[in-house]
Amino acid sequence: MARKRRNTKSNSRPPSGITRPFMGVSSDILRASTSLWLGERVIVRCVDGALGAEYALFDPAEIVLRATDPVTVRETGYLTTTGQAIEHLNRAGITVEFAKKAANAIAPEVIASYARGLAIRSLASRLGPQELFDGGIFGAASQTYQGTWLCLGSIAAALGGGAAFTMQALHLAMTLSEVADDTTLQLATTNITRSTRSGERTYRRITFESPHDLPARLRALQPNPSPAEVDRQEEGELREALLARVRERATVHATAALREHLGELDDALAGTVRQAGPIDGPELRAIEQQLGGGDALGVAERLDFLERRHGPLRAIRYLRARAAFVRGDEPPRAIAQTLSAIADEAAGLHAAGLVAARAWLAAGEETHARYFAHRLADDSSAPESARLVALEILEETTLTTRSNAPPPASTKPLPVTHAQQEIGDNAIQVGPALDAAPPGASLPPVGPPIASAIAAEGVAGLPMGSPQSNPPVRYDAELVEALTLPSETSEEELGYGETPLTPSQARVAMTRLARTLGRDYRLWYGVTLRCNLLALDIVQRHLAQRYVGTSLADTKTTSELLRHGALLSEIIARSLGGAWVDVRPTECGYWAMLLPHATRCWPIGRVYRFATLGPRDRDLVAYYVDLEKRARGRQA
Repeated sequence: MARKRRNTKSNSRPPSGITRPFMGVSSDILRASTSLWLGERVIVRCVDGALGAEYALFDPAEIVLRATDPVTVRETGYLTTTGQAIEHLNRAGITVEFAKKAANAIAPEVIASYARGLAIRSLASRLGPQELFDGGIFGAASQTYQGTWLCLGSIAAALGGGAAFTMQALHLAMTLSEVADDTTLQLATTNITRSTRSGERTYRRITFESPHDLPARLRALQPNPSPAEVDRQEEGELREALLARVRERATVHATAALREHLGELDDALAGTVRQAGPIDGPELRAIEQQLGGGDALGVAERLDFLERRHGPLRAIRYLRARAAFVRGDEPPRAIAQTLSAIADEAAGLHAAGLVAARAWLAAGEETHARYFAHRLADDSSAPESARLVALEILEETTLTTRSNAPPPASTKPLPVTHAQQEIGDNAIQVGPALDAAPPGASLPPVGPPIASAIAAEGVAGLPMGSPQSNPPVRYDAELVEALTLPSETSEEELGYGETPLTPSQARVAMTRLARTLGRDYRLWYGVTLRCNLLALDIVQRHLAQRYVGTSLADTKTTSELLRHGALLSEIIARSLGGAWVDVRPTECGYWAMLLPHATRCWPIGRVYRFATLGPRDRDLVAYYVDLEKRARGRQA
């Protein structure tokens, strides 16, 4: 998409020749980059190709694929969790203990000489391995890391022998150790695979050359004969970038020792720097970090306390709206209107604009979502992580003539329907018998948009083998966006856009639909779904707010419900051993799965039923729990 480049000062090259880490740069440069995401944080990016040492965090099977047209499937990245990534690093000999040993080998005067600015030189004795080896920006052409705190390119050149990749791997090991093991880790490669051939992969196996020699080489490293020189303005901008880098690490999972270390760096950097942004103060930043992790527990009470002390600050209003979005207890459109107004009032509150874009996406209003995403992507003062999310939203939504039109100015929340209120007040409802077929009157016929994706036109479905006689071994829930197919199926069984004719092909179709749903929930809510019961709780809140009580005659609505039904079917298949046994009906709500010990269910029909009956029927979590109890009961 063509975008006019602004002539901002942040796009100019500093006189010293040093590229400022994670400063505002043009959207064109961001669009051409690949990046590593830890949750919502950008850890490192590359502006001229694929990243380097970061591939050591992933297994080739953790690839994320996406169909760009009916016949083309491209790699969009790799997805895993920090716990699994740490295991990959440990097997390569990269550990937290080794990172600390390497950092202790560097003399303080050497650290000071390679510092990127005066502020860092004054902190030389306080920097740990996470800071010392932080690569920041990778150059694919030179195969070196620029360095966020130190001039790592110069250090790598002095050390030689693959030191650049080893130092970055040590930084990654330290960074991953600071967060929970189930935090998502994503290597985004969409921007470099968009023009590649279908099936082409960027993955490469990374080996670290003589990594255990690194401490000795660092110990022998001499001070830099030409220390970096920056002017006063660049020094201030560098301090701000580093301050933001430090504060984003102060998550709810940080240990007491880490919090103390970050506090020291924060105090030192903030001494001569204006406070970074409207979300200021440790209490508000802590709440924002908590909400960023998808946790709204206790947030309302904490915000009430802060509002009594400080008044109705814009930051507090923003956090209230974001908390409501995380909880899912208000319609996304009402939350989007509130956030839109806040984003317009406070131009520097970039987080409000990003969450507004996500809320408009969740409300099904792509035009308004693109408005805020476009504005954020073109704002060079916005954090890089927010701009990259905004660019992804622009890539994943459709450009229209109204894409730059602002949303409605009204901030009055939309009324919650009676059905929506009841579904929130009655989370568990006792519904009809579990084995009863879904109500035919409630299920829409398969419309044209669905027919090409999953409908079976009168062809008998044959089981993919008999369901297991015993429930499967405990399932280690995968990331929905990167679901793998069972060993007995393959991507080649069903072409993109083709109609599944057998249960095996239906399994392929459901896996693909669930993947797209997982991607969209990450874009909409900033939540990464795993294929488990918690995901059902998250998605049914969205369904209750957006679809309960709505007409199912609209094919767009039924298509969306179908994707949620696909996720439910994959959870049942992977956790309970369910298998498709009948995909003959032309109404996909009647497609049947069979669980071990002859329990039959209709996952897609159950989601249609949930949207149709609302509080008159049990919710999806209760439905799954009943399935699980029946499977266990019949086993006993």
